Amino acid sequence: MHKSIPGVQVNIVSSELEFIRFEEKKDQYTLVHCDEIYFVKSADHYVKSLIRCGNQLKWMSRHSTLKELLDILPNGFIRLNKFYLLNRNHFSHINEKEKLLYFNNDFAIPIPHRISPYLRHLLKTTYT
Repeated sequence: MHKSIPGVQVNIVSSELEFIRFEEKKDQYTLVHCDEIYFVKSADHYVKSLIRCGNQLKWMSRHSTLKELLDILPNGFIRLNKFYLLNRNHFSHINEKEKLLYFNNDFAIPIPHRISPYLRHLLKTTYT
């Protein structure tokens, strides 16, 4: 479903009411339900988020800090370190040898920054 805003194309990804606006391309915004967000990484004064759009995952950005975004996200999100947020509902497991984080759909992303041993243990025992 597309909403018209003069000069801006907005795509609605989900039909639920709690949406956060992300920029998919220059001047093309997408309203995303929190359940569609898999992972968020810090990119200076922006965040880049891995978001499910239909059957695919896309990276979208938003002018925000991780803290600001975490303040508006529901409780299902966990801060892995100062660079990353994770939606626990989509988490599968961590491969520590390859430094990859896996989601329920077998999609994986590299985690180059350190995650505390306590948090790694918590993720392994609680969410797998």
